[in-house]
Amino acid sequence: MRDPEFQDHPDLPLQIQEEGGKPKSNFWQRLSRGMEVVIYLLLLLSVYKLFGPEVTRQEELTAEINRLQQIEAAKKEQVIRLRQEHRLLKTDKDYLEAIARDRLALQRPGEYIFRIERE
Repeated sequence: MRDPEFQDHPDLPLQIQEEGGKPKSNFWQRLSRGMEVVIYLLLLLSVYKLFGPEVTRQEELTAEINRLQQIEAAKKEQVIRLRQEHRLLKTDKDYLEAIARDRLALQRPGEYIFRIERE
């Protein structure tokens, strides 16, 4: 529904136009655009401040997970070696004798033991 008191004045210019036919941007329009840029920059800065530490923390946790997975793999290999050694000590008498002679420095009559120490 149209307002009966509204009067349209098409002869009044809306903006002052320059010689090229473009509307002349005034101070307030430039200031408004500048403030939009400032607001967007502040918004981006606030998002970075909020989520930047979380991204850094996530990277640290990922590195810690990788380190712990390497430790876990090394421990699993050690468990496999120890189980194999346990099985050999229980079942293989030649292996048991070799280990006992090596670790306890036992020798048979007439044998000489030469130890080579490594750094």
